[in-house]
Amino acid sequence: MFPPTVVVGLHGTLHRHPWFDRVVTRDYDPEGSIEEEVLFLAVDRAGSYGWQTMGGLLHEDGEITAEHEPTAWSHEEVGGDWTQDGAVHELAWLGAGVHTDPPRPGIPVRPIALVLSETLARVGEVTFTGLHALLPLQATERDTAFHQIELAPWFGLADPDARHEVVVTVSCRPGEGGADEHDTAALCAAVQERAQEAADVTPAVAEGGLPGLDLALGRSVHTDGMREVIRFGCGTHEWSPDVAVWLVEATAEALRAAGRLAPTVVTASLAHPPAWPDGAVVR
Repeated sequence: MFPPTVVVGLHGTLHRHPWFDRVVTRDYDPEGSIEEEVLFLAVDRAGSYGWQTMGGLLHEDGEITAEHEPTAWSHEEVGGDWTQDGAVHELAWLGAGVHTDPPRPGIPVRPIALVLSETLARVGEVTFTGLHALLPLQATERDTAFHQIELAPWFGLADPDARHEVVVTVSCRPGEGGADEHDTAALCAAVQERAQEAADVTPAVAEGGLPGLDLALGRSVHTDGMREVIRFGCGTHEWSPDVAVWLVEATAEALRAAGRLAPTVVTASLAHPPAWPDGAVVR
């Protein structure tokens, strides 16, 4: 049986390096894609940080042995959309199995986001606009809320005059025991407690589309049937995959603490689309 699945996706625009096509060729599985081939480098990159994964095990030993169990996640699938049209796309995603026996430190959102970000940076210039994470909250028992509180001074060390408006959403399937709209006020208070003065959380945020995301919940078997149930805003002094992960993890810990353990998608994205230097707006 496969372990519970986590999926982390980075959204934005990508301008590939002019030399990219000269160093990446299609001498691989014709049924695959350049995106998949290159993004699998993220799995190897994880190994360089000491995060042993199933893919790394297979590459290193040729087989999986009891002496070399994964330390971060197991099976991996990757993908992305690098269409060069200036629009926001899901540039990179990685799905993996989360280990539950013995209990691991937590769902590996941050390490996955890090290696995906680093891989995209090898491909071209990225304008990051949003992050989504499918979180199997039932798979983790360890309380890591203290990590989010400890990181608040880190993100507080930023330009106090800078202001980024971020929208956070929570989606789940009806009837599975996940969050609902009645949890909004308590969830916002819990996230604010973790963020301290590094972010301003408000339940008042505009409805409608999310310009920083290219996300359709019905597009994946893992999220089919989910719908958005909570949306709130955050004002931050910086915008990066790092701060997006922080907001997603703070939200996840608040849900876990409230006993909302159904599989959940949490997103953090810019409230307004960025503009390129020539004045064109990213749609």
